[in-house]
Amino acid sequence: MIVLIDGYNLLRHAFAKEKGKLIKQREQFVKQLGYYKNKKENLQIIIVFDGGHAKHATREIHAGVVVIYSGQKRSADDWILDFVEKNKEKEILLVTLDRELKDKCSNFGVDNISVKDFYNLVQNSIVQDVEKNILETKNKNFIYKLEKTEKFEDLFEGFDNKNNKALDLLMEQDLGNSEMFKKDFEDLHKINRQTKSNFLSKKDKKLQKKIKKL
Repeated sequence: MIVLIDGYNLLRHAFAKEKGKLIKQREQFVKQLGYYKNKKENLQIIIVFDGGHAKHATREIHAGVVVIYSGQKRSADDWILDFVEKNKEKEILLVTLDRELKDKCSNFGVDNISVKDFYNLVQNSIVQDVEKNILETKNKNFIYKLEKTEKFEDLFEGFDNKNNKALDLLMEQDLGNSEMFKKDFEDLHKINRQTKSNFLSKKDKKLQKKIKKL
């Protein structure tokens, strides 16, 4: 399945309260996508951003993730629509909150999920691996520190994060304080992607089948 992401649409909604950090957020999220892609070998992930240095569209590969810059003459929406039309026979899941883009792509049979839902899925996969590492090292003091520590980086003082890429990815984020991480740690892994299929329409069942692959 191809996961096609409206890049800046996702970043602007996932980081709605943070201004002036778009480039840093883009780089961090592409890294996180690479980590997520490594765990989901059945997925092809394409993230599309407006602009770039060239007039025409350019393509980069980062840890298996295809990063597209639409170029100065076309928007990311234009690139996405063109791609969908050329690949309408393939299984594609669009990640965007742009209503017009969703409607146009749905004409080619493309389903969609919201940027926040997908962002949370990626974050969840990282948080779960951090949790697993904590349990494996039996760090009994961690939960206590999570409740008492204000600075995020202080949570992991003395914590063995050797070769722990998931933790490195979380540490790179501007989480600000442990309350933000606590929300990730306690809530993100509770995301329930299971829906009782008996109550779903045919269209919703098709979408649910795609979501289960994420």
